[in-house]
Amino acid sequence: MKILTLTTQYVNNFGALLQCYALSKFLNNQKDTECQVIQYFHELSDDSWKIIRKPNNIREFLKMAYTLANFRLTHDILKKQKLMRKFVKEFIPLTENKYYSPEAINDDPPLADAYICGSDQIWNMRRPIRGRITYFLGFVPEGKKRISYAASIADPWNADNIKQIEPYLKQFDAVSIREKGNLDQVRSIYPNATVVIDPVFLLDKSEWNKIRSTEKCIEEPYILCYFLSVTEQMVRTVEKVRQLTGYKLVHLNINALDKFHSDVNIRAAGPRDFVGLISNASFVITNSFHCSAFSVIYRKDFIFCPKGNANERIINLQEVFGLGDVMMSPAKLAKLTKNDLPVDYSKCDELGENFLNYSKDFLIKNIYGEVH
Repeated sequence: MKILTLTTQYVNNFGALLQCYALSKFLNNQKDTECQVIQYFHELSDDSWKIIRKPNNIREFLKMAYTLANFRLTHDILKKQKLMRKFVKEFIPLTENKYYSPEAINDDPPLADAYICGSDQIWNMRRPIRGRITYFLGFVPEGKKRISYAASIADPWNADNIKQIEPYLKQFDAVSIREKGNLDQVRSIYPNATVVIDPVFLLDKSEWNKIRSTEKCIEEPYILCYFLSVTEQMVRTVEKVRQLTGYKLVHLNINALDKFHSDVNIRAAGPRDFVGLISNASFVITNSFHCSAFSVIYRKDFIFCPKGNANERIINLQEVFGLGDVMMSPAKLAKLTKNDLPVDYSKCDELGENFLNYSKDFLIKNIYGEVH
């Protein structure tokens, strides 16, 4: 069977590339299956790769100026991008044809037996991207299977979004999303919609060990920090855990500054390093969903520092794996002791396995019609 997936296959983000890889790898592990990822580039596809871009405010201007003035920083950013592109080339099975507009893919769609869209906020309609509707598989030829797997929405759709989305969504053979908080709205259009696990969990630890790189890990115990953006609350959290554990601090840094004064500050890293650094860490502190997800896969003690939005994914993660509260708050930080640091994984195997099997069954049964 030929399967094509549509997701964020070209973005300068560890989690986005790893979830893309995970879904295609899981499907290619199935008997008599060939899965490829459609090379679809929307109008903002290059934005995450740009060092020079039009700043929206003075803070962004100062950050860009600092980056350009710092040769070493710019060098490491470019080296990281090279590693990201190398991962895509080596590990993601891409279609030969590339599509740069919704018109292009509508006029000459790639051919397959089944088409799967998901995950990584492909259905977030608040992100102003021309051609966003392509991620609802309107280009798929009639009679071919259309499935969404863990499609992420994040921000609820407004009335105009629903009017635009509804005719496409009703053509799906099966719909699943990632966040439970969006389920009622999706079911108002597609009553049988369900919630499934993020694609990175479709591969177990042994599968991730095959591609991880531990080249940048240090031998002594360390705290791994990975933040999409940094607040003072996060700085205080890291410092407190550092004091409580006495561990070295390794910062996988995608920001302009190292506000943690880390023992090891890593900028030039790719997705394989991302997995390896988490797998080898003694403790993880992050505000990233996928960093949290890999912390669960490797059963790491970790803290999630909430951002201003998109925190529901972590609440769902806690519920699915029975983790208890891993989210930090000012009140919790003020009382934090060493005894509070371990994550309770006692329910994780049973609860997580049940949801994982449910998610795998959703995919297999809707693609093949039976357990494969």
